[in-house]
Amino acid sequence: MVRIHTEQTAADLRSNKDLAPLVKKGEPAVVSASYSLDTGRVEVLSGAPSA
Repeated sequence: MVRIHTEQTAADLRSNKDLAPLVKKGEPAVVSASYSLDTGRVEVLSGAPSA
């Protein structure tokens, strides 16, 4: 459920009328990620800029 909420929130931010033009230019990047308390790892779910 947390992952779904994270993805939906990121999608809402990416489609926000004020943020969408900036996101298309790459500033800012809206990245959804999940942090595991057990392992200390971060899993990027979507939106990570390509290197």
